[in-house]
Amino acid sequence: MVDDPKSALVQLKEYELCRYCLARQAGYAGKRRVDKCHICRGLFDKLDEIAEKALAAAGQYQFDTFLVGATLPTQLFEREDALRARLKIRGKESIKSQLTRELGQRLARMTGKRVDFSRPDLTVNVAIDREGNVDAVARARPIALQGRYTKKIRGLPQKRERCPMCEGKGCSLCDNTGFYGNNSVEGILAKHIVKATGGQSPRFSWVGSEDQNSLVLGSGRPFYVKISDPRARILKKKRFSEAGVTATITGALDDLPDTQARFAVRTKIACACSRPVAQDDIARLKSLAGKEAKFASRSKVASKKIHSAQGKETGDSEFTLTIKADGGLPIKQFVGGEEYMEPNVSALFGAKCECVTFDILSVEIQGSA
Repeated sequence: MVDDPKSALVQLKEYELCRYCLARQAGYAGKRRVDKCHICRGLFDKLDEIAEKALAAAGQYQFDTFLVGATLPTQLFEREDALRARLKIRGKESIKSQLTRELGQRLARMTGKRVDFSRPDLTVNVAIDREGNVDAVARARPIALQGRYTKKIRGLPQKRERCPMCEGKGCSLCDNTGFYGNNSVEGILAKHIVKATGGQSPRFSWVGSEDQNSLVLGSGRPFYVKISDPRARILKKKRFSEAGVTATITGALDDLPDTQARFAVRTKIACACSRPVAQDDIARLKSLAGKEAKFASRSKVASKKIHSAQGKETGDSEFTLTIKADGGLPIKQFVGGEEYMEPNVSALFGAKCECVTFDILSVEIQGSA
């Protein structure tokens, strides 16, 4: 192994090396000028040009931290490896490491941003081919956002099928949303969030769900979304409305939650009964408060607590039931008593009842599961 810089310089004299490539081998650059470096073939003479291309790629993005990567021709590594093997030079910096370090320093001066090796906002990859042609591509670290939405029209489903062309990855057909059309809450949110961030392929995580004929009122239903390759990391517009859906972005996260949050939902249920409804029936609805509703779910018995219950007669055979219960209670099954559900409204009345519609009045996050 060559440890003495002077000894290394003597052995390296037979090679034409630029000051960068010489410094990697001997730890000392000197003031050498060569016509064509044996290892890099003039690559390091183009550092400013390469940095300009990296800057142009990064200029499309909003970022505070960055990291530069590089893809180089294998011939550069082969020439350096052969030289080091012959002269028994080991443990020195690689040409790729030196190049990315030099480019990182230049890009930091040009942008006023800083290099981050652990979690950069932006990664700029410089690709150099055998002929010395340079290409630079930037890609941003995904961002995760949390928000709430309200829905004030019926007939609009929460979720939408993936785009048939890209299968949810984002393409020109779906405007990089991953969804075909906007006739769903998910499609509407995706369109506006992609527009606000300049990103693509939004991936949603919902705090509960509702029927397509349900309204979502109050402060709305919470949701989380992760956006790939965002141009903007800080949103200028955080509230938008379309087709009866209004959403507000309430904050940013490091990532989507690993677990489903515990939550409680206050729901107003419009019900119909197979017989006229009496005042005693309405009074009995209060007895549901404090009960644990048990039902079959995915081959096991699930349990959701009913925190409060209050009924109101609205017609001869019609009534409303307003309950606050743990999130995940199947409302239609709770009213109709289909399959296994104990307690249920039909059993309480001793007559067949059904859910006509139900609306979400509030969704309260209580903590992690």
